[in-house]
Amino acid sequence: MADKFKLSRKAKKIILGACIGGVVVLTAGLFTYIHIADTNTLGRKISIYGMDVSTLTADKAEQKLLDAFRSRKVQFKEGGSDVYQTTVSELGYDLDESALKSELTELQTTREANRKIFATQEDYKIAYQIQKDEEQEKKALASSNFGDKERTASVDAAVQYDEQQKQFVLVNDVQGNEIDETRLQSYVDQMLDDNFRLKLLGGDIQITLDTNVYQQPSVTASDEMQNKVTGLNDQLNKYRSTTVTYTLGSTTEVIDAGTIETWLQITDDSLNIDQEAVKSYVQNLAAKYNTIYVPRTFHTSYGNDVTVSDNEYGFQIDQDGEVQQLLTDLASGTAVTRDPVYSISGMQRNGADDLNGSYIEVSLDNQHLWLYKDGALVTETDIVSGAPKAGRETYRGAWPIAYKASPYNLSSQEYGYNVKVNYWMPFVYGQGLHDASWQSSFGGNRYKSGAGSHGCINLPTDQAALIYNTIDSGYPIIIY
Repeated sequence: MADKFKLSRKAKKIILGACIGGVVVLTAGLFTYIHIADTNTLGRKISIYGMDVSTLTADKAEQKLLDAFRSRKVQFKEGGSDVYQTTVSELGYDLDESALKSELTELQTTREANRKIFATQEDYKIAYQIQKDEEQEKKALASSNFGDKERTASVDAAVQYDEQQKQFVLVNDVQGNEIDETRLQSYVDQMLDDNFRLKLLGGDIQITLDTNVYQQPSVTASDEMQNKVTGLNDQLNKYRSTTVTYTLGSTTEVIDAGTIETWLQITDDSLNIDQEAVKSYVQNLAAKYNTIYVPRTFHTSYGNDVTVSDNEYGFQIDQDGEVQQLLTDLASGTAVTRDPVYSISGMQRNGADDLNGSYIEVSLDNQHLWLYKDGALVTETDIVSGAPKAGRETYRGAWPIAYKASPYNLSSQEYGYNVKVNYWMPFVYGQGLHDASWQSSFGGNRYKSGAGSHGCINLPTDQAALIYNTIDSGYPIIIY
């Protein structure tokens, strides 16, 4: 059996001394490393926002953090597809270097004061300040950067008139996909700020484009708009169901739905009546049926026609008043039947005929009077009219009988008379019909002699009584 190898006592001492020396050297080296690492750097086993910065100086740690922040990718998705990629830095975002350096220096000082031989891993979240270049961000977020996708504009809600349906409808708003750069910038700012608060130095950032960044309709459908549609259609239906029938004696003029339809002014969101068209209609109505203050052509009892220019009897339509009343009627949705609005009214009419068979006719040349009522001759009689000289002639023209009085005193300081008559029926300028008991006869040429009146029409008493009891105030008299 071989002899066992044995170390001498001396050899053992040498080996032991060498081991102890090595341990001392390693220990001294370790402590030297710890001192240097904890004194000149942020220390061992340290990370900031998850990024390892162990044994880095404040300057190097700052640069590493800046590089990591600036190079973070920002990916934009739309409809499930990538449409654009950039970086935080290209979007104009950065960390304030001065503030970051100050925080790192303070952190290093704090850790130096709390140096430990056996360090444990620690992650710090230090304060930071974000800077942003607005112009650079606007450039990076220009809508032209987001691909060549075909985009459609948003459509505003609107009240419109539908030609096919013949009524107003509410067109709902439609959301398009055109990018609103202002909304996009605001949305990106919000998403990045939220991301930075959660993970300042994390990985890629994903932002999804949807209606949050699209141009919005400026007008959206509302109850108010629907109420407007309902109101417009209600008014439209009223206009279409209205008729206006003017009664002019037995003659009528009708404004039917077809005529009213031509007066409607319909735009996309409004409904009006063409007031100029209404005014024109009323003007034409007045031109057709006004009978006062225009020369009057009259068919005499002798069978011929005469024209009297001084015509103050008849009807006159109040055009302003009629326009206002007609506008009210048109909006009523009912069948309206009425007389026109008159400013002056005669006694009765049948269309353009404002006598309708009831009038007093006087021929001065023939010194004769006729009284008609409802187309029938009531009486006729000779008369004595005003003497044919200045200040005493009987006026020619047409007037309504102003009133009746029985008895009545006729007087004139100018001509020096004061007489009582039983039947007084004035028509114009102090002239009138009355009985004249002082006349010995009537007719012929008596009016040209001293028997002529001062303008009044003298009648036999029985005829004056008959006329007085047949007519009322307003009865037309035509003198020619």
